Amino acid sequence: MSPVGNDTQNGTSVESAFATLEKARNAIREIKRGSTLEKPVTVYLQGGTYQLSEPFVLTPEDSGTEEFPVSYRAYDDEKPIISGGLKVSEWAKAELNGHTVLVSDLSKIKKYVPFEQLWVNDHRAVLARTPNSGYLKVPTTQGEDTKDVKRSSTYDFSYDQSDEHYLEDVDDGVAVVFNKWLEYHMPIDRIDRQNKKIISTKKGGRAIEADDDYYLEGGRVMLDNPGEWYLDRSEEKLYYFPLEGETDIVATIPSLINVLRLQGDAAADQLVEHVQFKGLTFSHTTWVLPRDAEESGYGQADIRMEGALFLTGAKNCLFEGCEITAIGNYGLEMSLGCSNNRVLRCNIHDLGAGGFLIGPKIRPKGKVAAEEIGGALPPVLEKPTDATHTNEIADCRIYDGGRYFHCAVGIWIGQSPDNHIHHNEIYNFYYSGISTGWTWGYGPALATGNIFEYNKIHHIGKLTNGDGSVLSDLGGIYTLGNQTGTIIRFNEFHDIWAGKYGGWAIYCDEGTTNILIENNLAYRCRHACFNQHYGKDNLIRNNIFAFADASVVMMAKIQPHTDYILKNNILLSDGTPIYAGGYDYRVEQKNAFVADSNLVWSTAGKVLGAQNRFPSRIYEPNEAVMGWEDWKALGNDQHSIIADPGFKDPSNGDFTLPDDSPALKIGFKPFPLGQAGPR
Repeated sequence: MSPVGNDTQNGTSVESAFATLEKARNAIREIKRGSTLEKPVTVYLQGGTYQLSEPFVLTPEDSGTEEFPVSYRAYDDEKPIISGGLKVSEWAKAELNGHTVLVSDLSKIKKYVPFEQLWVNDHRAVLARTPNSGYLKVPTTQGEDTKDVKRSSTYDFSYDQSDEHYLEDVDDGVAVVFNKWLEYHMPIDRIDRQNKKIISTKKGGRAIEADDDYYLEGGRVMLDNPGEWYLDRSEEKLYYFPLEGETDIVATIPSLINVLRLQGDAAADQLVEHVQFKGLTFSHTTWVLPRDAEESGYGQADIRMEGALFLTGAKNCLFEGCEITAIGNYGLEMSLGCSNNRVLRCNIHDLGAGGFLIGPKIRPKGKVAAEEIGGALPPVLEKPTDATHTNEIADCRIYDGGRYFHCAVGIWIGQSPDNHIHHNEIYNFYYSGISTGWTWGYGPALATGNIFEYNKIHHIGKLTNGDGSVLSDLGGIYTLGNQTGTIIRFNEFHDIWAGKYGGWAIYCDEGTTNILIENNLAYRCRHACFNQHYGKDNLIRNNIFAFADASVVMMAKIQPHTDYILKNNILLSDGTPIYAGGYDYRVEQKNAFVADSNLVWSTAGKVLGAQNRFPSRIYEPNEAVMGWEDWKALGNDQHSIIADPGFKDPSNGDFTLPDDSPALKIGFKPFPLGQAGPR
């Protein structure tokens, strides 16, 4: 195939290449018609952009076999780009907000629809925003919750008087508000200057709180900085403020939600099987939150959208050495009835939302409490054929996500068991790196038997460029519900940050049960290296947890059973306590969890035992702190020891242990370092 090919040719050589993927697919159908494949079939794509007017769709009739797969792959080392975008290359000069900018008439472009993300000359352009960098703060005058009165979501929120100069003529813009683990896109209706409020046409998802961060975007008056763009929706005109020295400007506006769809029917046992994609680039998809819809966001992890590559009823398919970039939604979704698919050595980056969606997006209704464990409950899936399981993501780099939908995650696994996620690098997300499980409490759950190993997860919450710390309640790996058989091991976490609370490397949220966490390295975390909200019988052993701003280990809520067992770990502080309580667990309470045979140490000298911290607060040295001996007197850490483990250079991330480390005395078994991430 070639972007300059012709579908009237026979497609059997470079000189007679087809132009479209559909023609190549149909030619394979002709080969298969009335017979079975007798050898592998490969479609070679030469370099260049294949601009799609609709998604490329493969159905069960396009399947290969285990012996003779059907492959779509790059020709030699060339770079074919499968694009869902429309090119904009005709510009005129215009004056806007006192600047010389470019303008293009989009009414001339067939199939144009409004969009919220744009790429110019192969880079993501910035939707005009105020302020141009950083964030504004909701002032403390929002009011506080009381025991009897809880504020609810509203159409408005307060602004600070000192920020009023930002709010001139912004009524065609959108306020993007960060609240806990969510972001809201709230179109501006008007500015109430008398009461110092921004009035929106949509509600926030929850009550907007004091010190929540926000910014404004998409308004005409906001186009004031090189690299920004503005879409006049009523006039159908696109404005762009070129970067210094930027010429020959070609913009790409996204027009398709998916560029690739594998559409099988698992319920009918009609699957798309043994199709492979190698060395291809997939780009320029869209996802728009309609301004006239009631909702202002998609909830936790922004999962209520489709992936740019969408699979349903797919089995034994392969993506290898591919790139998914310049995407407006999630990169790749394995929806219902997908199994034994592999994604290997791929780069997934510049993402409007997240990297991967795996499994049914089903959240069982209600929360099953601890005292209700064992009761009869309906199954998660009505159709067993909807199960998605046993998929593999390995040696991939997943980064620069949440560019528009900020609370998206690197890899999301819903009600899906037995997946293998290993040797990936995940970084630069505002929310969590990996999220697994979608059951709150102890109810029915299917995210069991998943293996997460040798992943390198860093700069979550705060990006490598310093942007962020606007979302809370996040983890490098975040878990929910029954995790029986799930293992988190040999991963490396560092620089896990958050806004108000919850920058945790490993975060076992509501109902996390029967998970094994071992042989992980986690350091430089905003609140703790490990935190459990509440759960049951989790085993955390043989990990290195070092340096966090509240404590090394936290727990939020006590349960009438053992929440977790913490043994044979190295717990290293730089002055903060080793343990901290939460909103419903006081460190004076006995038998909340089992902690024993750990090595503890503080580079600041004295080892501190525990302090009661609501998760939103870091360590406070002027408040009551339980000493280590008092912590032990409660029955905790009876066989733990205080000793310097002897790490080579922990402040710079080198946790190499000497052969005679005292950590060996508490049963710690050294594990290999530096092996996490793509091989």
